[in-house]
Amino acid sequence: AETTYADATEMIDDESIAPTVKLEGPLKILFIDDEQRILRALKALFRDQKVTVESNARAAVELARQGDFDVVVCDQRMPDMEGIDVLRQIKESTPRAMRILLTGYSDLKAVLGSVNEGEVFRFVNKPWNNTELRAIVSLAGEISREAPVNLPVVTEAHRNEARQQAGILVIDDNPETQSRLREILAPHYQLRFATTPERALEILEQHETGVVISETETSRGDMTALLKALKRFHPHIPTVVITERANAQMAIELINEGQVYRLLLKPIRLGTCRLSVDSAISRYWALKQNPAAARRYAVHGELEATPGLSQLGAQILQRIRTLPARLLGVARFNTF
Repeated sequence: AETTYADATEMIDDESIAPTVKLEGPLKILFIDDEQRILRALKALFRDQKVTVESNARAAVELARQGDFDVVVCDQRMPDMEGIDVLRQIKESTPRAMRILLTGYSDLKAVLGSVNEGEVFRFVNKPWNNTELRAIVSLAGEISREAPVNLPVVTEAHRNEARQQAGILVIDDNPETQSRLREILAPHYQLRFATTPERALEILEQHETGVVISETETSRGDMTALLKALKRFHPHIPTVVITERANAQMAIELINEGQVYRLLLKPIRLGTCRLSVDSAISRYWALKQNPAAARRYAVHGELEATPGLSQLGAQILQRIRTLPARLLGVARFNTF
């Protein structure tokens, strides 16, 4: 993996390593990259934290299993295993660690894998901005330490209960897509359809909704701003994006600004769609039993800094903010 970075011995000013959030003790961070220069640069940038570096992907998976790290940052283009596969294995063995994918190129397959398999917290492009990377890692470490990860096991009986209580909201005005989703999901779920943000909000206000399935764009306009706003205030509701217009940059934005749960390409495949929605409703039901864990899946930062949200208008944003939470023990997540 070639990069344009200068040697890691170049100066990194002290201002760039100022702490972003208050944490008890240094973070335990694992950096995985096959380039020694990159590892030296990252170790220098995070020299105030407890850093472990590894250039071998398979060795890194074993390190993560034994090390109980707060944050794992992995390069995508590794010679022996792709970064998304590394993070997927680490997710299985060390679920507490927050996962960040680092890459010097935008490959749609890799980005889709990062959301559908590794469930990464953030996707960071090389060359990174020192201040931004430190802020992302610091926030990931804070969440890793404070938000519980021991979600209850969701059995088929639990899923059946979730299907009876919580519906599926589909935001798409394509008749073919609506028909296909009815064919796949209607025998198992309460499906409700919307073609505008206003209608989607009416459904969310009136009915408990466990999963939102949405196109990125309908004839009424871009829907990604709605998805980002919904995730910001109600991170317990997983979003499944289905689209035929996917590109790497759009997918990265949906990960970083919308924490999308799954991203599926059209044409919709029965098996993939059903598995994704079953998994999403399981996530919703588990978070309903342990709502504090939803912080792991929230979007953070200043609301005004999220591109596109201003397009929704103050009234719609307020309606999203005040949607019924329907979570045990928690009013809503709009303080994040």
